[in-house]
Amino acid sequence: MQTSYAFLAAFALSLFLTPLVRQLARKVGALVYPNDRSVHKVPVPHLGGVAIYVSSVTAILISRPLDKTAETALILGGLVILAVGMLDDFLTLRPWQKFLGQAVSAGVVMAIGVDISFLTNPFSGSLTVLGFLAVPLTLLWVISFENLVNFSDGLDGLAAGITGITATVIIFASAKAGAFGVPPAAAAIAGSVLGFLPYNFHPASVFMGDAGAMYLGLAVAVLSVQGLVKSAVFMSVLAPILTMMVPISDMAFAVVRRKLGGLPVLQADHDHLHHRLLELGIGQRNVVLSIYLVSIAFGGLGLISGFVPVSSGGPIAGLAILGLFVVAYRAGLLGLSARRGGKRQSGQNAGDQG
Repeated sequence: MQTSYAFLAAFALSLFLTPLVRQLARKVGALVYPNDRSVHKVPVPHLGGVAIYVSSVTAILISRPLDKTAETALILGGLVILAVGMLDDFLTLRPWQKFLGQAVSAGVVMAIGVDISFLTNPFSGSLTVLGFLAVPLTLLWVISFENLVNFSDGLDGLAAGITGITATVIIFASAKAGAFGVPPAAAAIAGSVLGFLPYNFHPASVFMGDAGAMYLGLAVAVLSVQGLVKSAVFMSVLAPILTMMVPISDMAFAVVRRKLGGLPVLQADHDHLHHRLLELGIGQRNVVLSIYLVSIAFGGLGLISGFVPVSSGGPIAGLAILGLFVVAYRAGLLGLSARRGGKRQSGQNAGDQG
């Protein structure tokens, strides 16, 4: 009941607030103008992340999840990364400045009590205390998810949909793992994203910007730690990881591809999965919907592999990942870019890293 209430409250608030924020963004000139990397043809407001944050946080405060640590981390850590993202959207921060802001947001989250302080052995169930390793591991975890969601924000509705699916998977996975304080907070994230999606799906009338993308990444990181990494069923953490396997693998392929091509790792290209699909003439809507379906399928596999014996769950996850790598190889995602220095066709948000 509490979970449903949080979802509905966040959904309704986001549905109501997003057009208001869109109108405000137009008044203050918070617009993403078309360029040679864009798929949109007209200026589009980019303050949608503010609506997502306000809607989810309000729903969390109203529903009062039992996990106070996750609640506080989402509110305060989320506020920090939202501010960092807005600075990047307006001013275009340098990579080290953005990374510093992300590290600060992760530090706030850890100071509140969200950390990967121990791991559960999936075979014996025994705990391994990480000690001083907890700090760098948690930093890496939070910053990685912040960048993953931001990285996936390349087509209208893509990052929002993947995050909404992931948050929904976390609801079920954390409940199954016994972390009953997490589902309402995860439902608030899912509701705020799905309320925003009607305005962000192609053709988008508003973007979430780096502010929204990095906030959602932090939210996924916090919820997965509190609901899954710290649970007695460590294999359950496969659920959100597999759900986000498309952006995870796409980022990994991009690093390999750029290294093989002698290009800087952070240099943009337009050889990402969604670019390849667009080149096939599938169209933005169908590309995004196809990736949604893959994310749902992988999320389902994650739920299954997390709650069956390790001897079965591990191979299920492994075969799924192997299959994705085979598809990527056949699509040429691991090969050298044919467009060295490639012009990027996506990049819908103001500071997208692609």
